[in-house]
Amino acid sequence: MRKWFAVAALLILAACISPEEQAARDAAQRATDERECQSLGFKSGSTAFANCLLKLKEIRAQEENTRAIDRANTMPPPWWGPRYGPSYW
Repeated sequence: MRKWFAVAALLILAACISPEEQAARDAAQRATDERECQSLGFKSGSTAFANCLLKLKEIRAQEENTRAIDRANTMPPPWWGPRYGPSYW
């Protein structure tokens, strides 16, 4: 039992990132989005440029939502199995 608890704790901690790391990731993503919008011909500071950035953010959010749904749909049932039919408890 202790081994499972230790493994679970390590997995939870491994998934955490510091605020500085998150800020760096966000800045890198913003820079990538700005380059993409500029490559599409939008001028930095314009309303169209802002809309382009927003659209890229929306697309990323939708893709993440789709990945989360796919993960949820492909997860195996719990070890005790799914419960079908009436419950006797």
